Amino acid sequence: MTPDRAVRPGSVPHPGSVPRPGPLLPAARPKIFGIGLSRTGTRSLTVALRTLGFDVAHYPADRGTYAALLAGTARFPLLDHRDGITDITVVPYYQDLDRAWPGAKFILTVREEEGWLASCRTHWKRAIDGKTGRSEVYPQLQRFLRAAVYASHEFDPERFRTVARRHTAEVLRHFAGRPGDLLVLDITAGQGYERLAPFLGVPAPGDPFPHSDDYARVPAEGPAAKGAAGPPATPAGPATPAGPAR
Repeated sequence: MTPDRAVRPGSVPHPGSVPRPGPLLPAARPKIFGIGLSRTGTRSLTVALRTLGFDVAHYPADRGTYAALLAGTARFPLLDHRDGITDITVVPYYQDLDRAWPGAKFILTVREEEGWLASCRTHWKRAIDGKTGRSEVYPQLQRFLRAAVYASHEFDPERFRTVARRHTAEVLRHFAGRPGDLLVLDITAGQGYERLAPFLGVPAPGDPFPHSDDYARVPAEGPAAKGAAGPPATPAGPATPAGPAR
């Protein structure tokens, strides 16, 4: 008991002296995780989320993130001050994150399979050792994630096809019966704010949905959301993803 509320010797608390509880604090903002594979529009999703006021990190490559990946804890330090993470950093850990962050929102970006494989083939041509510009741990972190997600450091179309189909099926199974927790979004097929904004319970902006080319022009940390967004609307059932869901 604090000194200003202590009962002094010889005194009796007045029946009306018990302090009333203060107003309830607004609910904490839910964490947001983009759990689609690379080349499914994860950069575009990141720009869109920042536009909606959510400070998410796309494929973070800092030492704290790498240490969390190696420890297998899914306790990423940047989640202490940021709203979420997108891309394959969180793909191996979405079930752990679902348990660690009750009420979190998960967005599975998908893409027509052959187009996705063609994009991956081009993306994987660049050697991992040449990717040192982002941070000193980036090459090691990327090796870890490629092994964890694809069981390979190199592009192999049949392996990637199997991984994509299995990942989509497992995510849909994990979130079955929970439409308020998972949104399946096919950005390359034209889906965008009309599905994303209601899922997150925020107004859709008037601007068109971003493309990955917009990513370089967006600051690493998006604008802070102003106040509580209110309860998220329940979206229509998830769209049937093209390609990976087959």
